[in-house]
Amino acid sequence: MMMKKRLFLLLTLLCFAADPAPAQEYVPVPVTVTREKVRQNGKLYYSHVVLERQTLYSISKAYQVSVEEIYAANPTLRQTGLQKNAILLIPVKDGVNPQTAEEGTTAAGNEPAPSGNEVAAGTEKQQAATPADLPDGTYQEYTVRWFDTLYGISRRFGVSVEDIMAANGLTSTSLRTGQVLRIPEKAAEPSETPETAGDEAGKKGPLDTVKDIIQDIKEEIDEKIEEYTFQPKPNVEAALLLPFNASGNPSDMYMDFYAGVLMGIRDLESAGTSVKLHVHDVATGVIPTQEQLAVNDFVLGPVSSKDLETVLQRSGGLVPVISPLEQKAAELLGTYVNLVQAPSPARAQYADLAEWIVSEKAWEDRLVILTEKDMDNAAGQALTEAMQLRGGSYSTFTYSLREGTSVPTRIQEYLAKNRTNRILVASDRQPFLNDVIRNVGILLGQGYDIVLYSPSKIRTYDIDSSHFHEAQLHLSSAYFVDYDDPRVRQFILSFRALYNTEPSQFAFQGYDTITHFAQLVSRYGTHWMRMLENGTEKGLHTDFRFRDRQNEASRRVIYKKDFTTGRAR
Repeated sequence: MMMKKRLFLLLTLLCFAADPAPAQEYVPVPVTVTREKVRQNGKLYYSHVVLERQTLYSISKAYQVSVEEIYAANPTLRQTGLQKNAILLIPVKDGVNPQTAEEGTTAAGNEPAPSGNEVAAGTEKQQAATPADLPDGTYQEYTVRWFDTLYGISRRFGVSVEDIMAANGLTSTSLRTGQVLRIPEKAAEPSETPETAGDEAGKKGPLDTVKDIIQDIKEEIDEKIEEYTFQPKPNVEAALLLPFNASGNPSDMYMDFYAGVLMGIRDLESAGTSVKLHVHDVATGVIPTQEQLAVNDFVLGPVSSKDLETVLQRSGGLVPVISPLEQKAAELLGTYVNLVQAPSPARAQYADLAEWIVSEKAWEDRLVILTEKDMDNAAGQALTEAMQLRGGSYSTFTYSLREGTSVPTRIQEYLAKNRTNRILVASDRQPFLNDVIRNVGILLGQGYDIVLYSPSKIRTYDIDSSHFHEAQLHLSSAYFVDYDDPRVRQFILSFRALYNTEPSQFAFQGYDTITHFAQLVSRYGTHWMRMLENGTEKGLHTDFRFRDRQNEASRRVIYKKDFTTGRAR
């Protein structure tokens, strides 16, 4: 059964193999030093866009750094080689001004031909230096990112939209990711003399001045509207990067995720959204080039923080990259503006659990927080802080596992038999959670009405779920499959029919993730990330509610005394 499933998925993977690009004759070209600078990990770099047939030698000479310094700033460069449109980080060195020192260029005729790893970038003609139909002048180049609009670029460089369009022969304000724009140098504004000021004042009355102000406001509003106008995109292109290990012992977890993705694409296409998927097995150590990444509306994966950072650096900010499974990858959000974190963090779940407790607690209820003595417990600290933020009255009981059978009797001091007793376990450690379940069972046997709240990690431990139902366990979780949902039942039936097996949580997660982000692209087009935080979307297994590119959604789950499990919302 599993073998059939793997065979089907491996065959599907083979369908997405790409043909390598043919080599072209090497012709060196001058290098223009960019004005674009970025800061990463506290260091300042030039952000250089590699043009066709440029080499590391010519780039290093233009920026007055060594080739080794470029390699050090771009760790994946030795493996990938120089790629056209790739964005290289070039260290900014104190006391060195490349543009002043060498006018920002090197003579192509004085550089040696590339050899070994130092290859010329690109094989296709990108853009003529000065097309005959474009105006002459001094320009700097700018590569369009996924979030850019023509209005935003014009404001950034202090150049009008019309001047940028004229310099690039544009007939509309639409841009594409990776497009290289020529930005005209801003002309110096003529100084106003008293005489000319007087002449101007003589020509214009107060009404004319008001009209000018209104016109300026109208133009800015029009440009803003253009900036936030979303064009639906029925044809979505995406890349899936997972460590399938297809040539060795394939990972069931990632294969299941991929199977769910394929199910999502099938349903999207039935609803009128076409999805072209490029699949890459990153377990081979081969990461797609920047050019391969940039053609996508988004990249889904990889999983580990290390692989994600490699892809983020290679993408050069040209395409959104979605972290699909690893919660720890959220630490990269502050460094990379094109990263989206799909898994909801434990912090958001703890905050929701605290809010849930406060909303359910009646004034006469007893609330006790159980914490573990002498333990460095990040989950317990986060839960306690979340409760403190929400206020309300509660007691805290701290004990260690060594205290044994005396614990239930001591907890009774905080409980009442004629009240609802709400107990929050401020820990996610298995030994402590096991002990709490045992103690709660004793208290329930003594006639106490107890509602237990716990981190969702408790579900992953080897604990008899019947104890959860007896204690009316309440969880706030990043995921939960509601089998009473008709959509879930339909998905399970379709999955069984197609793969001859049951869907795991990873199949649900793959389905929800591709569906959510492909629908965003389909609805809002190229600038879909501007609408990332627009409301909540409910999936089969996961909900999506983003803040600062981090999914903050969680699902409230109750284990009921009738031995059913359901969502509180």
